Amino acid sequence: MLAKPSQSGYSLTLELLPEFGWSIRGEPTYGPGSVFQGFVKISSQQRQIVDADSIQLRFQGVESVHPIEISPGVLRGRRHQSLFAVKHVLWKGQCLDPSSGETSVALPFTIQMPVVQYPPSIDEHEYYQCTFKLIAIVEKAGRTLQSIEKKISYRPFIETCVLKRPIDAFSGQIKLHGLEYVPGDMITATIKRSDVRHRSTSTSSSSSASSSTSSIKRIITAKLYQISMLHAVDDVPKLAKVIVSKSWDEDRDADQDAFDESYKLDLLHIPSDIIPSYSYSSIMTVSYQLKVWFKQKKLGGLWTTTGQAIEFPLTIGTLGYGVRAPTQLQIYSTMVQQQEDQSEQIPRFMRAVEYSDSLPAYEGTRLPTYHDTISS
Repeated sequence: MLAKPSQSGYSLTLELLPEFGWSIRGEPTYGPGSVFQGFVKISSQQRQIVDADSIQLRFQGVESVHPIEISPGVLRGRRHQSLFAVKHVLWKGQCLDPSSGETSVALPFTIQMPVVQYPPSIDEHEYYQCTFKLIAIVEKAGRTLQSIEKKISYRPFIETCVLKRPIDAFSGQIKLHGLEYVPGDMITATIKRSDVRHRSTSTSSSSSASSSTSSIKRIITAKLYQISMLHAVDDVPKLAKVIVSKSWDEDRDADQDAFDESYKLDLLHIPSDIIPSYSYSSIMTVSYQLKVWFKQKKLGGLWTTTGQAIEFPLTIGTLGYGVRAPTQLQIYSTMVQQQEDQSEQIPRFMRAVEYSDSLPAYEGTRLPTYHDTISS
């Protein structure tokens, strides 16, 4: 994160260490039970004393509903719900004085997420927003001198299961190989040839079939829809949005064996940053639906027929096949807020781990070099 300049002559930065969490398009992402580390850094062009009495780090999660116009001049929404809000004092004193010769001070922190299923991070949506945010604050006598924010990417644990056998639909025209996927997966299907009834193993009948079907082609279209249902506001329709789509002209001659009754087709590639399916929020839920159309067209003719869309409900998870979520995982919307257990239901700041028992740094004098061993 870029440093935030200040009129006081120093800049404030908030950084996360890259070795924690997993990555979505280069951005660190965390889930239930994750531990992540970072530091708040105060820097200046030359060594100077920071006139402050405390530096705090706050971590908060909030889900909210945008104002929605359900009819001309009628707005609904504007709801905010706090998931959690915790803070920790990184430094407290009279003034912050860097070490001799230093022009910056780095204050480390470690945070552990609870084993709680929150909604995923959602920034760009027509109805809803869910954000997880770190806020570093420099204070003097209760007054904020400077602050900086950094959003945290969060993904819940959504399990997926392998499909034991393909789903057969549209009189066997398509067989889908799975109903549950993770971001980055390819949705594949087996497609039955439209002209297989004209094929024959004999040369004469095959030639006749080729001439009778060469003027007909079939177009296959697939679309993945994201369906958002807003439960916190009445009279708001569900939102169906196309995430990715693709069409193909079925090739009956090139790259396909003319006597195969079916072939495998890669329908759609699921984006790596797609919002996972979730149904446990009291404010909004997200699900997915795959629709496939078959369009048959006679080349040079004036007619086109389009079959009824074939619909498949899909689950976009975050855990691969066979990976299970922890048994102690709690759903945030159904947790019982008990005072004695509250510390296990919110993120907590941890003490920095000191690796005092780790092996000492290697020194070349402790062991002979490779060349010395060979020469002896």
